[in-house]
Amino acid sequence: MRLLPLFLLALAARAEFLAGAAKAVITPDLKTYGPVYMAGFDHGRAATAVHDDLWARCVAMKAGARPTVICEVDLIGLFYDDTQRVRAEIRKKHANADVVVASTHVHEGPDTMGQWGANRLTPGINDAYMAFLTGRIAEAGVAALDALRPAHATLAAVAPPELDDFIADDRPPIRHDAGLVVLALSDAAGKPIATVVNWANHPETLGSRNTELTSDYPHYLRTRLEARVGGVGVLWNGAVGGMQSPLGAKVKDPASGAEAKDRTFRKAEIIGQRVADLAAEALASAKPSPVDSLVFRETVVRIPMTNPGFQMAAKAGLFKGRKLPNDDGTTNTPVGLVRIAGGGQALVDIALIPGEMYPELSLGGVERYSGADYPDAPIEPAIKTLETAKFRMLIGLANDEIGYIIPKAEWDEKPPFLNNSPRRHYGEVNSVGPDAAPRIAEAFQRLVKP
Repeated sequence: MRLLPLFLLALAARAEFLAGAAKAVITPDLKTYGPVYMAGFDHGRAATAVHDDLWARCVAMKAGARPTVICEVDLIGLFYDDTQRVRAEIRKKHANADVVVASTHVHEGPDTMGQWGANRLTPGINDAYMAFLTGRIAEAGVAALDALRPAHATLAAVAPPELDDFIADDRPPIRHDAGLVVLALSDAAGKPIATVVNWANHPETLGSRNTELTSDYPHYLRTRLEARVGGVGVLWNGAVGGMQSPLGAKVKDPASGAEAKDRTFRKAEIIGQRVADLAAEALASAKPSPVDSLVFRETVVRIPMTNPGFQMAAKAGLFKGRKLPNDDGTTNTPVGLVRIAGGGQALVDIALIPGEMYPELSLGGVERYSGADYPDAPIEPAIKTLETAKFRMLIGLANDEIGYIIPKAEWDEKPPFLNNSPRRHYGEVNSVGPDAAPRIAEAFQRLVKP
């Protein structure tokens, strides 16, 4: 007799699947908000022109009582404080919506974190632009939720070796989370709503000398997706820590047969268009999956902010009141999960990670090296091995940006350096601290349980 109420409960949990999408330009006007300091490399890089627009691209889904909207923005990152402002704005119209705001981590957009102003002591955040920005993201989120309608979901995944060629990395272990997971949403009549690609690579192809605002390779990726598949083209960037970068990657130009020149729009175009083509080809042979359940889960964890640079930046006001540490020296950051299911089976798990996670923390493969500061630290479980769905995604810089998330066993800021390296590897200087990885992995492990 106990099976009957459980069966009825399962039926009640199933719901019609709805989806919607919208996009809004978030490019700062160079006259209104100038000088616009560009983020991601060094101080004093003021934008001189706009090559292509920056966007907020939002995908809303619902299968149950609460809708979820995921907005990806062409920014270096947003702190949790600003994410909360966007959430509050969206909930004025959709009070029960679960909201995710993630950044592509583009290095050719405006400083939204305060660290790349005119000099080391001057914040690059423009308050008027930030007000405009949060309003525009919220508008796109509301528009996507307003557009919810009966929909179908099609999922595909592909991981050809050529994707690794688009990524350069100079810190061991050389590990890339280079596979594509693709989600296509269409309405009941078959009209495309959105095409989403989850991939991991820094949008910094243009490098530090570029002064034109651009979304980098995501511009070409999304434009190609929209042309080939339709709907709103979206990139959900993944585990980009460590560094996962087009800079230094040897990419062949299919038009000339020669190696594409580094730090050029042509190289960004080649990467973006090829990733889009691979995604479109993967979808061509995929069939829609029935969806009747969508679950959003989130927990807030406290991570010790041991990075002295972050501590000084917060005290000096570079963050303009954002990311202030707690009394015990920790920072609050969210970790989340979106699970889409159908027929009692998890179809896709989406990990929401608040920073730039090293790929070995996504896929597995953490190494123990001589010279590490915590050589006996427990190895964190890899996020995608904790996920149970057929398709497994990870969205980095989701709802916060705490910098690099480094396996504790690989943490190294004191000599001797890893494997007797003559120099300190890049990463720790832009990480909140060595306890980020274990605390995030522990939190996600709790979230992913049924």
